[in-house]
Amino acid sequence: MLKGFRVGRNRTRVSHLQFADDTIFFSNTREEELQTLKSLLLVFGHISGLKVNLDKSSIYGINLDQAHLSRLAVMLDCKDSGWPILYLGLPLGGNPKACGFWDPMNERISSRLDGWQKAYLSFGGRITLSNLALPICHVTSFPYLRFPLQWLLQRDFLWSGIGEGKKDHLVRWDVVCKPKAIGVILSIYGSHSNGWDANTLVRWSHRCPWKAIAQVFQEFSLFTWYVVGNGKRIWFWEDLWWGDQPLGTQHRRLFRVVVDKNISISSILGPTRPFSWNLNFRRNLSDSEIEDLEGLMRSLDELHLSPSVPNARFWPLSSSGLFSVKSFFLALSQSSGSPQDFPSKFVWNSQVPFKVKSFVWLVAHKKVNTNDMLQVRRPYKALSPDICILCMKHGESADHLFFHCSLMIGLWHRLFQLAKMDWVPPRSIYDMMSIKFKGFGTSKRGIVLWQAASIALIRVVWWERNARIFDDKARNSEFLWDSIVFLASLWAFCSKAFKGTPLNVIQLDWIAVCTP
Repeated sequence: MLKGFRVGRNRTRVSHLQFADDTIFFSNTREEELQTLKSLLLVFGHISGLKVNLDKSSIYGINLDQAHLSRLAVMLDCKDSGWPILYLGLPLGGNPKACGFWDPMNERISSRLDGWQKAYLSFGGRITLSNLALPICHVTSFPYLRFPLQWLLQRDFLWSGIGEGKKDHLVRWDVVCKPKAIGVILSIYGSHSNGWDANTLVRWSHRCPWKAIAQVFQEFSLFTWYVVGNGKRIWFWEDLWWGDQPLGTQHRRLFRVVVDKNISISSILGPTRPFSWNLNFRRNLSDSEIEDLEGLMRSLDELHLSPSVPNARFWPLSSSGLFSVKSFFLALSQSSGSPQDFPSKFVWNSQVPFKVKSFVWLVAHKKVNTNDMLQVRRPYKALSPDICILCMKHGESADHLFFHCSLMIGLWHRLFQLAKMDWVPPRSIYDMMSIKFKGFGTSKRGIVLWQAASIALIRVVWWERNARIFDDKARNSEFLWDSIVFLASLWAFCSKAFKGTPLNVIQLDWIAVCTP
């Protein structure tokens, strides 16, 4: 039978890979093994009734001269081919650092993202199509993650629309790619369960994927906990093994004056109790440093070293204790300065169309093209002076337009009066989305309808703002309120919570339909 090759810590044998009707067999160059493969395919064809077409099959050699490869191809009655090849839509073999290596994939992605889709889809539609067109790049081809053209294609498609010329990229790409809980649109994860050791001294000869891994090793180390056995390969001061911070961070004054900062636990404490405490300091310790040392010695009094037990590493970010890409990605995203209380449930769990959710996401980030933003991005297109078209009193910003404008605050007051709630307006539209108001109660229907009404209010006011600027049409607050009631009722009617409830019944009395 085929020996294939072995891979991984457990030396798992891999003899073939199969996807649908595409199969790759791995073999050494011994003619006996290839004859076995040929016989295996013929027997399979006779038993299953499925003929194996050797004329469409190819043999590829790794570190094999062409003459030998040609002889093996004749023996198998197939073609001999060279690298690189295109397998399942991705290039295989060759030099991944060369730009031309990725041309087939770039053309494939461009063909999916160009054309009428780019011109006429809404912002929400472009998000959906971008997710559908590009997941193979992230999941299947790790080196491609380093290739910037994929990001450019995806980013430009997301922010483009009807018309030619440069389009504004309203939100930074690193923010777009964060998890939904802190303001994401695109969230594509991959995971595996093994840990790694990284060489942080990256040479030019290292391949691109390894460079990317080594660059995040410092961040990786911050999240790695050590379970102490014999203490031989764990740094006493710099590794995370006692408490929620390295001892060098917990006891900065001692760490500052110690001579050897890269020293193992066993070298300082010794293999048995009582501990030897082999600490070398550059000078005599001050009174406060002596107190710090006494506190350190007391805290380690419960530690027991086991000379026969090896140390182990633990990944605290996953329940299994094993490293996963997803948990590391989430931890890096949350530590990069993004707000941890992003109103993700208000934005993404609301029962409104996806394109409306996408718009509200932009509003939450205050990245819609209000006049204050246009004055920065494109001054020649902004209204001058920077004035709110709805109230004609104050400058237009996201907080003013969607919350503090006299027209808008009147609509918010009307919504809260309908819910029979006394309220104090928050500082910003972001805070308004973050506060969990119980306007129509805590039932499923009440939550769905309150979110729909709040989002309808934001959406209708944006439409009114654009109508006054571009069409020179103005409608009064009563007309806007009727539009809000209809839109919110329609979205609620389409949700599972209001299944079976007629639309006109929802419109007539919001409080009644939300009462259990």
